[in-house]
Amino acid sequence: MNKPLEFMEIPRRVVFGPQALRIIGDVVEDFSQNRNVVVISGGVNTSRIAAEKVIPRIPGKFNIKFLKMKALSGVEAIKNFYELLSKGEKPGLLVGVGGGRVLDVTKTLAFLLDLEYISVPTSAANDGIASPSLSYLLKMDLRKEFGEKISMAKAPIAVLADTEIISQAPSVTLQSGCGDLLSKFVAIRDWELAHKLKGENYSEYAASMALMSAEIIVKRADAIRAGGEESARIVVKALIGSGVAMSIAGSSRPASGSEHLFSHALDLLSRRYGFKPAPHGLQCGIGAIMMMWLHGGDWEMIKDTLVKVGAPVTARDLGIKKEFIIKALVIAHKIRPERYTILGESGLTREAAERLARETGVI
Repeated sequence: MNKPLEFMEIPRRVVFGPQALRIIGDVVEDFSQNRNVVVISGGVNTSRIAAEKVIPRIPGKFNIKFLKMKALSGVEAIKNFYELLSKGEKPGLLVGVGGGRVLDVTKTLAFLLDLEYISVPTSAANDGIASPSLSYLLKMDLRKEFGEKISMAKAPIAVLADTEIISQAPSVTLQSGCGDLLSKFVAIRDWELAHKLKGENYSEYAASMALMSAEIIVKRADAIRAGGEESARIVVKALIGSGVAMSIAGSSRPASGSEHLFSHALDLLSRRYGFKPAPHGLQCGIGAIMMMWLHGGDWEMIKDTLVKVGAPVTARDLGIKKEFIIKALVIAHKIRPERYTILGESGLTREAAERLARETGVI
């Protein structure tokens, strides 16, 4: 019996630590296909980092185009930049400098233009820094704009994570990264369940790497709470591991399960009802507490670890009304019906959702 081929798209170079950006010139030299390099950043802070720490270190023989997202939404930036970069000579390389929003835009452009890109994260808020995955809402918007379903974009050819820069980002970004990582405990259980009940392909290698990334946060929670460069280094290392796990699996399965469906549901409800969602990783962390309870696993360990790193564990701390927590739990199974999780195919009743949130202390 012929078995299907497996494809792994992983970064060829990963560098993290203090002043990692010192070598960006060498990396650009190694991977750019021509002398045209495009640097993409976001708002004031990431644009300043790009202008002061990245662009001056790229050799003068390269022609640099500097694109700033500023207040543009992700899909607006992708549409505008795609039209701009499609004209004239094709760029040889993209360099994304920023948080999740900037890196999502960069990896999508790399996918659409068939280019390589370097990921230069300025915060450690989620595992998109080293993976081909995109935010759920951006995928929805892209489908409307481009008329095609883009579930995975493109993994970076290189990741340069300067932990001194990342350590200066707001502490909530590090807490968010921890929440995103702890959610892997649930994601792997959901994946195993789908494998057993639905025959879904399962990679022990990818699953082990994702779990190892989550376990780092549990073991080093006190050090992470202390802050500083070492804290950033721990979380970045784990996030990169999680991102690579997705590349190995060829999907976001090792890193995204029912807890992510809950977070996506909150994002959708925020658009519908006009409230501000919390950072993605914080929502996933609280989702992980509740979904691990459903699995019958050690949800208190996840909750205790979130408390240790300073992340919220209640709806009140998250800044979201309990009614929306319950609504999100009820509709979460509908977000990605093709992705089987502990929520099953019919989901939770309102009564079950409220009980779940109360039993875990979320509301």
